[in-house]
Amino acid sequence: MNVVYSPFEILYLAIVIDSLSYSLGAILYGSPIPVRAVKDMGYKMILNSLYVAVLSNIFGFIISLVNQLQTVLGVSWNVFYLDIGLLQVQMVTALNMAKIIYVVIATILYYSRISTILSSFITPILQYISFLTDLLILLNFYMNLGAFIQTSYMLLIAIGVLLMSLPFQMGKGIGSLLIAFTIVFYIGFPLLPILISSTSPLQSQNLIFQDIALQTEEFFGDIPALSYSFIIVPLTYIGVLAGFSIVLESFIGGYAGKLPIPIEI
Repeated sequence: MNVVYSPFEILYLAIVIDSLSYSLGAILYGSPIPVRAVKDMGYKMILNSLYVAVLSNIFGFIISLVNQLQTVLGVSWNVFYLDIGLLQVQMVTALNMAKIIYVVIATILYYSRISTILSSFITPILQYISFLTDLLILLNFYMNLGAFIQTSYMLLIAIGVLLMSLPFQMGKGIGSLLIAFTIVFYIGFPLLPILISSTSPLQSQNLIFQDIALQTEEFFGDIPALSYSFIIVPLTYIGVLAGFSIVLESFIGGYAGKLPIPIEI
């Protein structure tokens, strides 16, 4: 049985743990132990607990702000699914065309029962079919990843807050990184299929069958361009999003234990 937790249940748990962290921090900060490192740890735990409490209480504002930024940038998850669907249709069309040519060549070779120049086209066409199949699987991965981000972003942000609330700042780094990655990828990832479409050679591919040799040469010549559009461009864009995520994480988590919001005790 699958148990799906609400983001607000996660936030409630985060607030409970955060209260524990605050209490432990207060105990360490006010303890008579003459060790400066202990008091410093208590001080940092108190600051982190106050910061996590603020994040927990402005959770709704963060979600609203993320969606507002997406709207301002003209990004839509509906457009994402539409563009991914169009890319899949184009990919399936090119795949079916290559299969038809393969069947035609195989039929001619079978009934002629003699080796002809057509036999030299078999291997390139099979390689092209295999390559398109791999790209179709990759497109499905992009779509599934996008669906996961869209449906789980609130839960992921709540989990990030929960990790940041752990005592002794054990999950502060990974928690702030999870929040940052979720926000950046939720806003930016829907642009991925637009970037792929703008560079894809499938947009201008000739769908009219004219000559087997020319068509096979066109197929084989598309492989570098397809690699660039469906592999290099997405990896580069995901790397850019990851870079923005790290920058945002440095703001959310702070440097060297310092918080982005100055708090004095």
